[in-house]
Amino acid sequence: MTNNNDTADFDSQENDVNLRDILHKYIIHWKWFLLSLIISMCLGYVYIKLTTPQFKVETDLLIKDNKDNLGGQNDLLKDLDLFSSDKIIDNEVQILKSNTILEKTISALNLLTSYYSTEGVRRREMYKNIPFSVELIKAAPGIDYGVSYNISLLNAGQVEINGKKYQINSPVNTEAGLILVKVDPTFMKDASKGSTYEFKFNDIRDVKDNYSQKLTITPVSKQGTVLIVTLEDALPQRGKDILNRLVFEYNKAAIEDKNKVTSATLAFIEDRLRKLQDELGSVEKNVEQYKSNNQIIDISSQSQIFLQNVQGNDTELSKVNIQLSVLKNLEQYIYSSPKGQEQVPSMLGIDDPTLISLVNQLAETQLKRQSLLQTVPETNPILTSLSDQVAALRSSIKEAVNNLKIGLQITQKQLQAKNSKFQSIISQVPSKERGLIDVMRQQEIKNNLFTYLLQKREESEISLASTAADSRIVDEAYSSRFPVKPVKPITFLMFFLLGVIVPVAILYLRDILNFKISKRQDIEKVTKVPIIAEISHSQDSSSLLVASKPRSMVAEQLRALRTNLNFVIPNKEQKVLLFTSSISGEGKSFISLNLGASLAMSGKKVVILELDLRKPKLHAGLEIDNMKGLSNYLIGEVGIKEILKIIPQQENYFIITSGPIPPNPAELLVNGKIQVLIEELKKQFDYVLLDAPPVGLVTDAQILASYADSTLFIVRHNYTAKAHVHSIENYYRTKKFTNINIVINSIDIQRGYGYGYGYGYGYGYGYGYGGYYQEEEVQSKSVLKKLLKK
Repeated sequence: MTNNNDTADFDSQENDVNLRDILHKYIIHWKWFLLSLIISMCLGYVYIKLTTPQFKVETDLLIKDNKDNLGGQNDLLKDLDLFSSDKIIDNEVQILKSNTILEKTISALNLLTSYYSTEGVRRREMYKNIPFSVELIKAAPGIDYGVSYNISLLNAGQVEINGKKYQINSPVNTEAGLILVKVDPTFMKDASKGSTYEFKFNDIRDVKDNYSQKLTITPVSKQGTVLIVTLEDALPQRGKDILNRLVFEYNKAAIEDKNKVTSATLAFIEDRLRKLQDELGSVEKNVEQYKSNNQIIDISSQSQIFLQNVQGNDTELSKVNIQLSVLKNLEQYIYSSPKGQEQVPSMLGIDDPTLISLVNQLAETQLKRQSLLQTVPETNPILTSLSDQVAALRSSIKEAVNNLKIGLQITQKQLQAKNSKFQSIISQVPSKERGLIDVMRQQEIKNNLFTYLLQKREESEISLASTAADSRIVDEAYSSRFPVKPVKPITFLMFFLLGVIVPVAILYLRDILNFKISKRQDIEKVTKVPIIAEISHSQDSSSLLVASKPRSMVAEQLRALRTNLNFVIPNKEQKVLLFTSSISGEGKSFISLNLGASLAMSGKKVVILELDLRKPKLHAGLEIDNMKGLSNYLIGEVGIKEILKIIPQQENYFIITSGPIPPNPAELLVNGKIQVLIEELKKQFDYVLLDAPPVGLVTDAQILASYADSTLFIVRHNYTAKAHVHSIENYYRTKKFTNINIVINSIDIQRGYGYGYGYGYGYGYGYGYGGYYQEEEVQSKSVLKKLLKK
């Protein structure tokens, strides 16, 4: 159990280190984050200043619920919940946002022309209180609605548009087409003369789509019938006008739908009145002519009473005939329009309340059905229910019409019988009086019918004028006090996040695309070769840094490497160390030279061999003569004593330089003399260091590997390619090099090397041990001076 817990603790610590490593990779670039945040916050400020603020405008509309007018199927439909409020509300929402209502609203408010003030940095849109108006009478072919035009008011009779002068209050031809410019006289003051404005014409489709997207209609609750209509607009007054006009057009359309039956009745009455007016005038002339021809001033009282009775009977008979005519029209409608798409005929003169109620219910149900057809398919259950209801009402109307028709026909026969009786009585009246009664009877019939129709027309007009909409405005449109867009806190938060995300994304992409060694884990996840040292980057140009700056961080790290050699080559007989790398420039010469100096400081006698015969560097850095060296020895020109030289900067430290560059370095290394040299040096020195060429370029290092007790493979931070680590693993598995180990060189903490390194070294330097290392002390002061200057 203890082992398991230890393992779990180790895994937990490793995960923590990985998280710290990830955070440290970004934290070390805090300057870039700070710069990105400053730029992004400035961009956010500019965005807020340049963005046109949007205000929220709202109005509340109550939709009256007419669910009770469902005829005989009311209870059934209520049980089925086919006419619940949410279905009605959804339908009304679609009507409010319909293209027809929006187009009427836009046209009524003259929103097809936009006006702008050019004063200030930001172009400001204007609404109301505009000194002029521009109307596009006829658009030019291919007009570009996105183009703005500059306009200046010159005087009370002229304006200048895009540098051209035009007359006011008179249609003129321009690039946009035929336009009309009108100027408000109240604004024609000295302050407005010469002021420049901008205007542009809008396509009604674009304006309609724009406001359709901005318009939001939501019910206050699922059971309620109150709609909250909201609109976002840069100009609060324009938004309020749009919502108020939208509701007005919606109510107007609803009233027009409800008045279709009344309008049809009124049209029928008007037509009948025109015909009766002509007939009445003709009959009155006949009466006047008959009296004049027969010199009749008055008729007897008996004839007068008889005439009144005849006229009363004729009036009743005319009413019955009108009612039968209306019933005939209703029958034709019922039988010839099975789908109920035509307008319900007029019910003029019908006094039967049952039939009138059924016809009204049929008209309302058909209007609901036609309205729903605009938004839902015919397969919708509500439409199916309405169709069934229409069929039931039509059946009930047929039965009621038949019953009423039978009663009216009986009444008609009775009145006609009375008429026949009166006719026989009239034949007994003296001829002059009989003729007068005939013509006056026709006059009275037309007159009574004309009066009756006038009365019905007034009733219809009153009904038409008093029709109320099925909605009521709860609150007139009102605007928010402050803009709802852009929201400053949210905008600044978004730009703050942007300022963080951009450098994170750049660093992440850079890390993904980086093919060089940037952290210790890049090596450890590829190879099992142990890493015995990590050497920091140094700006010092001295080749023998351990001697020139013994208190520097690099010197201490080299001492740590010297200590770790006791674990790499624990036996005293193991004296030969081979230094190599993948490619040139990874610092193997610097590491080998300074490690040798560090070993010499500990009292050991050390010699270093400059075996990079192609590109030797050690003698140049140490300023040692290279006239004779290894190349001379390998060809047999000189002995060991002649090429062994003391390094003046460090006691107990010797060097054998490369000598003149030979044409065949690899062949010289395999002639057997290098082995003799190394064996002789092992007798004289405690450590023999072999500075070999890069193994990735030439085979010299592999030739020398057989003479070495341990191989130190140098990998440089942010320089060595990750692919080269696979080669090290291959050498390790194939054992081409003896006791191979890795040294990471030139680690740049400022460019990031994982949290482990920064914590193990940098944290101690910067906080716990300020001034402990000579190099870090100077650097710290330099950074502090820079910060103070800033």
